[in-house]
Amino acid sequence: MKIPDNIIQQCFDHGLECYPEEACGFISGPEGENPESFSVHPMENIINRLHQEDPENHPRTAKDGYMIDPLEQLKLERQLKESGHHIRVIYHSHPDVGAYFSEKDIEDALWDGRPRYPGVVYLVCGVRKGKEDGAILAEFDQQTGGFNTITLC
Repeated sequence: MKIPDNIIQQCFDHGLECYPEEACGFISGPEGENPESFSVHPMENIINRLHQEDPENHPRTAKDGYMIDPLEQLKLERQLKESGHHIRVIYHSHPDVGAYFSEKDIEDALWDGRPRYPGVVYLVCGVRKGKEDGAILAEFDQQTGGFNTITLC
C-alpha cells in the first residue's frame, strides 16, 4: 500500500505532539488503490486511564503502549461507512525506541493467529527526543502467518 507523504507527516506530527507518550489513530480511505483520498484520524490514547483504574490488567502506560477507545473507533467506523470509506491503516508512534513492529504490536494485531482487522495495515512512526525517527509499514502475510515490514523512511 502506498501512503502519501503528507499523510505520513500528519501521523508524525501527532506523534510529536504526544511525545514522550505514544500517539495512535487511523488512516481511512476508499476501497482499492486511491491514496489521494486518505484521511488521518488522530485518536486519544486511553491506556493511562486504564492503567490508573486497573494496573494489574493494564501494566503499560502511554510511554510504552497505546489503546484506542473501542467506542470512539465504532463511531468513526460508522461515520466512514456513510462516505464509502473505511479504516485502511492503524498507526501509532514509538517514542525513543525507533520504528519497528514490536512483539506487543504483533500480539495486538492478531486474534487466535489471524488478523484482528483483515486488510488493515499498521504504520509505526518513530519519534526520538521530539524528532522524527523513521517509519515502517507492517502487513499480514497470509502465506507465512506473520507480518512483512517495509521501511518507509
